[in-house]
Amino acid sequence: MVREDWGQHGTAMIPQSAVIRDWIGDPPYLFAVTDVKKFNHDDRGADVEAAEFIAPEKADRIVFNIRELGSLEREDEVIDHAVVVLHPYEQRELETIRRAVEADSTGRLFVLIWSRYDLVRTWLDGLGALNLHPGESVPLSDPLLLAAAEMIHNEDYTGLSSGRGKDAVVQLIRAFAAEGYPVDPDSGLRAYFAVGGSFHHAETIEKLVKEMTAGTRHRVKPRYRDNIVEIMRGQLAAKQ
Repeated sequence: MVREDWGQHGTAMIPQSAVIRDWIGDPPYLFAVTDVKKFNHDDRGADVEAAEFIAPEKADRIVFNIRELGSLEREDEVIDHAVVVLHPYEQRELETIRRAVEADSTGRLFVLIWSRYDLVRTWLDGLGALNLHPGESVPLSDPLLLAAAEMIHNEDYTGLSSGRGKDAVVQLIRAFAAEGYPVDPDSGLRAYFAVGGSFHHAETIEKLVKEMTAGTRHRVKPRYRDNIVEIMRGQLAAKQ
């Protein structure tokens, strides 16, 4: 849920918090925050406000750092209780959350997002997460986009900002644009996250797409045939 939808200009925090409680279950309520030491009204007032509305009784709240989710993966442990993550933003904490989900270290996870334009929302949409505000998920990505995202994901080890990785990203974006697909970061990144892509490389893809929509002509070496989309479409049809 995006904070704007949760608050609705100060009119909806109580009913929206009730929706969240219904979904996450009974107390205690576990809140993962950027920095427990700054979890106060002076430093991270927005975090505190959200926690107080979601869990009105202080005794029901357990607050810990997002980075602690990383220890669950390392120690092969699972939190059966729902975890509420408040306003994550930095790449390092987003990667910690992503790896925890990938490792099934959390039974249920609710994320309160600061802005609808934050990359974490695109990640959640790519995984088909339920948005509690409208009560629905974004439709899954086009199978053809998922196939392209898998090809890009396979280049992660080389990096995507230069070399073969950049060549793959730019050429696939151009090829799909020629087929009428929109050149926008959101749809492509949803597919990339759906196949297991990381926030580190997603930021590079986002940068490249935005540069291309702004008119930048990237010089790249050919990686695929001119009819790569047609070839991929045929491969998908053969698998059905």
